[in-house]
Order: sequence, then C-alpha cells, then structure tokens
Amino acid sequence: MFETVDFVAYEPHIDFAYTTLLMIWGGSLVGIGMLAVPFIFKHIKSRDEASTLTSLIFRRQDMLIRGVAITMLFVFYFKSKLAYSYQYYEWVVYVGVLHFFIFGKIASKRLWKIRADVGSFDNRAEAAGEAMRKFQNLHKVARYLYMAQFIGVVILLYLHAFGL
Repeated sequence: MFETVDFVAYEPHIDFAYTTLLMIWGGSLVGIGMLAVPFIFKHIKSRDEASTLTSLIFRRQDMLIRGVAITMLFVFYFKSKLAYSYQYYEWVVYVGVLHFFIFGKIASKRLWKIRADVGSFDNRAEAAGEAMRKFQNLHKVARYLYMAQFIGVVILLYLHAFGL
C-alpha cells in the first residue's frame, strides 16, 4: 500500500511530526526534572510530601514519554522511506535513549521498594541506615539515567536539525 506513495512529498510533515515529538520529550524532561522537582522540594516543607508529589508527576511523565516513544517508531518508519545519510545514527541514539528511559523506570520501581524500608525522609534518625544509603545510591543512578536520556534527546534533535 505504501510502496506507491511518494514520501518525499510528505517530508516536511514527517520532519514536523518528528521535531514536535522530540521537543515534547525533551521539554518534559527539562520542565519536570530540572524545574518542577527542584521547585517542589524547595517550597514544600515535608520531604515525604514532596517525594510523593514528584512521584505522581513522574508517573504522568512516564505515560507521556511512552506515547511519544511509540509514535516516534511510526515516524521512523516513514523517515526510513526518505533518503538521508544519517538515519542509522538516529536509530542508534534513539535505541540508546529508550534504554536510558527503560532502565530509569526500573531504577524508579526499585526506589519505591527501598523507600518503604527507609521510612520517613522527614525524620532523619529514622531515615539513616543501610536502606537510606541504598536509596541515595540508586537515586543517583536514576538521576544519571534521566540526564543521559535528556542528552540523547538533544543529540537526536541535533542530528535531525543539522544532519551529519
């Protein structure tokens, strides 16, 4: 069915959809991870309440990114019908970004399990101990994965905008 379609005629639309999806993905990473979360932890006095609120926000972001990632697979199909020299680089980076996203979600689920062992973040005496050390180490890994995901999206934007 698609073999008779001249996809070159739709190239501006495919580019627009791809750029929009990348901007939504990257914008959510910046807006939530680098603006909203620090703001929440700065202005909500209880660290337990702040962590609960940010977890709810991250779950919504997770649904958004899943939708964007699946939609991007369809866009990649249509992009594969176009002739450009850097599409394999884009695929490699996209797969890397998906891995950072997936491993970040795995780390996040483990953080929730460890969080139950930590108890209250507000009570420093209760939060101290082996569980808190595990939580802090895994939280650091999750932040690195989140940042790597953002850097990957920026690389995808760069590849798309300037094409190597």
